[in-house]
Amino acid sequence: MEKIAKYFLILSGAVLLTYALTFLFSPTTLGEIVGFTHHSPNTLVEVTAFYGGLEFGMAVFFIWSGLDKDRFQLALTAYTFIFLSAGIARFIGILLYGFEDPSQPIVTGVEIIFSLFAWWLKGKLE
Repeated sequence: MEKIAKYFLILSGAVLLTYALTFLFSPTTLGEIVGFTHHSPNTLVEVTAFYGGLEFGMAVFFIWSGLDKDRFQLALTAYTFIFLSAGIARFIGILLYGFEDPSQPIVTGVEIIFSLFAWWLKGKLE
């Protein structure tokens, strides 16, 4: 289970790092992906900060955690809370506003399933 935890955390970090670097240096890319078109300075700063900076921090944390088994449980707990919260919030957004294509329900499922997997994996390491 330790190898699974290690690679789960490192791979998750690598995926987040890809998104983080993209949005850090090209915040308008998020608008192209999800369909918003308002590109005021405040919008670009917000995307840069959260989708760039915050995701960068999470990426580094998960990769760093994946390199030492003593950090696996903390990182898997954090992963669970972060992505379960995102998945639930996305689901609420779908209920409130609907969706234009299947990407939102798919991402919701991925966030919830992966967060539950992280929690399950954390339990197996105890």
